[in-house]
Amino acid sequence: MPGITRILPLAISGLIIAPTSQAAPLWQCHTGANGEWECRPDDQQTSSPVSQQQPNSVTPTTRAELAAQPAPATDHATPQPMPAKRDMVETPEPIKPTSASATEPNSIPLATVAPQSVIPLLDAGIDWAQCPGGQPLQQPPIPLARPGTLEVNADGAELSRQDNIAIFSGTVEIVSDSERMMANRVVYDQQAQTIDAEQGVYFEQQGLRLAAERVHYALEEKQGHAEQVEYRLLSRSARGSAETFQLVSSEKADLTQVSYTTCPPGNQDWLLAAGEMHLDQKEGRGTARDITLRFKNMPVLYLPYVSFPIDDRRKSGFLIPQVGVTRRTGVDISAPYYLNLAPNYDATLIPRLMSKRGLMLGTEFRYLLPQHHGEVQAEWLPNDREHEQSGDRSRGAAKFIAQGTPWQRWRYDINANYVSDDDYLDDLGASLAATSNKHLERRADLIYQGVDWSLLGRVQKFQTIDDTILAADRPYSRLPQILFNLDKPDQALGLDYQLHAEYVYFDKDDDVTGSRFDIKPSIGLPLRRSWGFLTPKLSARHTVYDLQDQTAGSDDSPTRTTMTFSLDSGLFYERQANWLGNAITQTLEPRLFYLYTPEENQDELPIFDSAEFDFTFASLFRDNRFSGADRIGDANQLTAALTTRSLSEATGEELFRASLGQIFFFSDREVQLDSTQPVEESSSSVIAEVAARLGANWKGRAGILWDPHNDNEKRRKSSISVHYNDNHERILNLAYRHTEELLEQTDLSVRWPLSSNLHGVARWNYSLLHDQTLERFVGIEYESCCWNTRLIAREHRTSGSDSKSSSIFLQLELKGLTSIGDRIDSFLERGILGYSTD
Repeated sequence: MPGITRILPLAISGLIIAPTSQAAPLWQCHTGANGEWECRPDDQQTSSPVSQQQPNSVTPTTRAELAAQPAPATDHATPQPMPAKRDMVETPEPIKPTSASATEPNSIPLATVAPQSVIPLLDAGIDWAQCPGGQPLQQPPIPLARPGTLEVNADGAELSRQDNIAIFSGTVEIVSDSERMMANRVVYDQQAQTIDAEQGVYFEQQGLRLAAERVHYALEEKQGHAEQVEYRLLSRSARGSAETFQLVSSEKADLTQVSYTTCPPGNQDWLLAAGEMHLDQKEGRGTARDITLRFKNMPVLYLPYVSFPIDDRRKSGFLIPQVGVTRRTGVDISAPYYLNLAPNYDATLIPRLMSKRGLMLGTEFRYLLPQHHGEVQAEWLPNDREHEQSGDRSRGAAKFIAQGTPWQRWRYDINANYVSDDDYLDDLGASLAATSNKHLERRADLIYQGVDWSLLGRVQKFQTIDDTILAADRPYSRLPQILFNLDKPDQALGLDYQLHAEYVYFDKDDDVTGSRFDIKPSIGLPLRRSWGFLTPKLSARHTVYDLQDQTAGSDDSPTRTTMTFSLDSGLFYERQANWLGNAITQTLEPRLFYLYTPEENQDELPIFDSAEFDFTFASLFRDNRFSGADRIGDANQLTAALTTRSLSEATGEELFRASLGQIFFFSDREVQLDSTQPVEESSSSVIAEVAARLGANWKGRAGILWDPHNDNEKRRKSSISVHYNDNHERILNLAYRHTEELLEQTDLSVRWPLSSNLHGVARWNYSLLHDQTLERFVGIEYESCCWNTRLIAREHRTSGSDSKSSSIFLQLELKGLTSIGDRIDSFLERGILGYSTD
């Protein structure tokens, strides 16, 4: 069951790893030909390879002996064997350590590890007061043994020559490769090749720590047994326990009474427990029986048996179900089932039961190849009991997304969407976001990226799902579009060359259709200095049409050729100043932009994809006031703009910016989209923008479009917003937006702490134009170090004329395990500016 039980076996599977049995010790001890122990000091500078060492040797080294050992001999003389008694079987005589302080005054003996001190070792360096999910513990490096060896350090050692047994006591430390074991007593049986550790056993490897009462391990068979295991998974800040741990082989293990949680010690707000568990690392699979997920000591999920993956290999199984309640669907329950079809593709079956509408069947298929990836989603509701349309009540939707790089410099991008009817997204859309899509895109792109040029091939259609949009206002399909762009800066004499060329065939029912070829070469000479810039630019544009169903009396193959000249210039002035006690650099940046395009009659040209740009500060410096190629605006105008900025000397951050600009026209604008009368005003609206950092946590911005020629309403567009965000996750957003005869809205959103763990969240988006609420929600979210929950009540409309929709959503997230319910966190990130769960 990938959704729940995947994490627990990942934590436990690390316990299978056991110490190796080879050794190149400070003291080499092994049985001789007569069956007795022979121990020799190891000369670290000997050049004998590891392969010449006795197998399964071990290092019984006391800390006093380490201090008293002489420096390695430089003449490579053969060391003499240690003298040893032969009657150590019945009465083993320990090697008595001398005083460490007498031979090495600066050394400090390690304290004996008592059983009660093992847990502090497990938690050393872990700040359980900090919530999981942040930076993982930077684990101190584990002492390294020489590769393929096993080194033992102990306060005392007893060697039995007849039984070939070494007993280590006191503080015993066994180091093997990047693993370490500590205990108060370790018995090493050289003949049976076993290790028995007891009294506060501690084991550590990268990312994993565990403690146990007793551990038995057979080196050759790689089998072992541990009791009363407690573990820490450092990379996940997780912990757990097992009553018994049986290592069947180096790849298989059996456990009983296993638990897993990310809650700190002493806290078990949530706990995942299994009565029995079997792990198979070779197959990457595990099985468990008697699985229980408890929250606040209350069982919330029980499974009698489950099979799960214990590594990156995926396995089929049920995922966490999702539960919600909305006015449109009633009680809404989905239970996804994951299908691991192959290493590079999978599928998910999603049955969804809605109390008001019926049973929906959904599926998701994903594939991942070295140079390609994509997914297919589809869902079908055979009989929607709430659907008001007569006749067929079946409803469905589909989506296909794919990207890839089939060849070098080539890539493709596909995005295709389908719904069965106009109300589908409002009624059955799974997202909490307002379903404001008016047109669903179906597009396929193929792109070649050269060194300084690119080529795009595209086919594109749209499904309009808003039936209030007239047929004449719906978008054209591009079947196909071929787009070429060339940009070669800094050529001979400092010139810049650019070329834009496009061929596209436009198609739409009951309207003019046909092809359009458009080419636009340009040349510029940018002159830049530290104090300013001057850029003259000349471009030509030629457009040819081949049309069907053209208006009677109009040319089926109209053409148009225009020339455009622009001159862009600016200066930079700077001075040192002070901003609220901070040293700043204040700039003054005047800019003049002249544009000339002669008027060309374009009344016979269709309008396939052209529209007039919104008037913003950036649009003051465009060479065409229309998008697309169907209209080229005539121009004889000069833009005058002024910007001032305040930059922090310490950080370079922009603390304040204000911009003001206006266009002055030297002739009327004859070319319009709808062939209306030319625009005769001598100047454009004045546009002003301001952005400022108002304090450590406050930011504000405002803008206004002021029309001096309109006697009734001079303010055509305006906005103002204030944003507060501090390090204590307190967020406040206030905004007002106005566009003449189109919208006037206020928007308030907030996330504010109610206590140390409880936050309130809310948003109210109100339309002053329609005198009604577009969206409002209120909720709470509670967060602890190992779990959080969110509850949201929401009302919204996709537009001012739509009916209201109400919903209640609940999400429970168990950190380090899974999330149950709706993705409220993603919804809040979209609805509250500055909100983030990262």
